[in-house]
Amino acid sequence: MKRILMWTFILSLFGCGNSKSQNKGKKISIDEIQEMFANMKNQGVNTNQTMLWGYFFTSNKKDKFEQVAKELKLQNFEFVEIFQAEDKSQWLHLERKEIHNAKSLFELDEELYKIAEKHEINYDGFDVGNVDKNKAIERDTYVVPEEFKTQDFQKDNFPCLIIGNTAFDRFSHKEEFCYFIKVTTSYEKDEKVFLPTNQELENLDKFDFFIENNLTENKIKNYYVFRDTHKGIRNFYMVTNDEKGAAKVINSIKNSGKLRTFEFEIVTDKNWDLYNEFRKKM
Repeated sequence: MKRILMWTFILSLFGCGNSKSQNKGKKISIDEIQEMFANMKNQGVNTNQTMLWGYFFTSNKKDKFEQVAKELKLQNFEFVEIFQAEDKSQWLHLERKEIHNAKSLFELDEELYKIAEKHEINYDGFDVGNVDKNKAIERDTYVVPEEFKTQDFQKDNFPCLIIGNTAFDRFSHKEEFCYFIKVTTSYEKDEKVFLPTNQELENLDKFDFFIENNLTENKIKNYYVFRDTHKGIRNFYMVTNDEKGAAKVINSIKNSGKLRTFEFEIVTDKNWDLYNEFRKKM
């Protein structure tokens, strides 16, 4: 299921100014572009599709804009408009329908900086939208970004550690994904605070991933939601929309004896009370 989302990225998001004097020497780094693409993917945007990319040049005067537009027209850039900003600076907006990744966009930016320098104006960055200007970029709302937060507190005079993905605050499919899988296992603990040893922490992470990965390989949709670690016991919670399928896969893992000893249960929680209790502690 997909819904429409308006998604625009412009250079001002990277802290650049609008005038030539402000902007000189400031370029968008590859790290910033990679971060932008990662954020898009985390929000469910298919970055491998053709989108409408806009490119912006700015100057105190617009007398060089025609030359720039003419040069870039040879590379299939289309003229959109010339406009004046509130600070009286002049702007040239061009666009092109294309597919980008972080590397290709960075390399194009480098070319546009050189063209701008040649014509003694500034290249000021880009935005991105749907190829249909009357629509926003589509986003797959089943994609949940990773926004993990941690909290620790005392429980029964021993530390209790909680970590979970708070991005589920905005998950719009809670009613469908109402089956919470609780997996419980004991662990080798430090005798002072009863938390896992360093080696055991690594083993527990591999165990969590193994369960998740097996569900996914068996085409059982699932999300890792949160976990708690306390006094020799680790509980981790996943959510699925396929109760019977998940139970079959996890039972098979448990009965194989290939992993550590564990127990599990699947609880129907349409109100996401388990998640809400976790959020109250964060």
